[in-house]
Amino acid sequence: MFKNGLFKIYLIIGSIFILSTLLFTDFVLTFYTILIFGLGLIIIFRIYFQIRKIDNDMNNILNGDYQINIKDYDEGVISNLRNNIYKITVKLREQNEQLLKNQKYIEEVLEDISHQIKTPLTSMYTINDIVMNEKDAKVRTQFLKQNYKQIERIEWLVSSLLKISRLDSGTVKLKFKKEKVKDIVKQALLPINVLIETKNIQLKLALDDSVIDVDFNWTVEALLNIIKNACEHTHSKIIISSHDNPIYTEIRITDDGDGISKKDLKHIFKRFYKGEHNKDSIGIGLNMANKIITLEGGSIDCIVYNGTTFVVKFYKQK
Repeated sequence: MFKNGLFKIYLIIGSIFILSTLLFTDFVLTFYTILIFGLGLIIIFRIYFQIRKIDNDMNNILNGDYQINIKDYDEGVISNLRNNIYKITVKLREQNEQLLKNQKYIEEVLEDISHQIKTPLTSMYTINDIVMNEKDAKVRTQFLKQNYKQIERIEWLVSSLLKISRLDSGTVKLKFKKEKVKDIVKQALLPINVLIETKNIQLKLALDDSVIDVDFNWTVEALLNIIKNACEHTHSKIIISSHDNPIYTEIRITDDGDGISKKDLKHIFKRFYKGEHNKDSIGIGLNMANKIITLEGGSIDCIVYNGTTFVVKFYKQK
């Protein structure tokens, strides 16, 4: 503290003033001068040590220690300064924690992507080796078709993961608009009509004239993934129905498959989770659907009874 220039100036001026009063004035004035000088010195010491403490706290923050005790400071200007520093500290700590979470999330996603792409790539390498050594044109064509399916699977996987990453990062800006449930379901069915026909699935639609306030394209994406999941698990029939009430609009997608076990039921919306009856699935469709519907202020539940029913609710007041 004694190295501080302002403090030295204060001591020099104070000493000169005290000596002057001793030489040219009476004892009482000298006493009060010394008293005032002493009080000033005490105040300077208090301010100095509080600033030193703030300086130490700032050094601790820079070194990653965000623990600050707000009770260590009295009220006043210094306390206000310290409170503002504390607010900045809390914000920095939250940002740091969020950065660590984001870093961990990116590591997990990259690991998942690597694992998911590895399987079809390995299959493609094997098929490629067979095709290169196979002389029969028909056999080669058959294996090339299998290779093309693996390429489509990778393309769909990468596209879906990019969509999920956008949803997780918060970069998706939903464009809410009043849309008819019938129009959304009709659009969601277009990409899988061929699959429905190929598997001879009996599709029954029981849709009313409900209107929901959603983002059309993203809602189509969500329902597409749920219907596609139903197509993969049903035996022969899928029913899509809608119902409207004063609180919410409900869409039900029901299949007559084997259902979902209690063990799998609580995990079905997790990314890359594969149930015991669905080992060939990648496990991101229902995860994406859940993220989209949640962002729109809705909810999605699963009921298992004589098959599986996914219940999607879009609430009137968000």
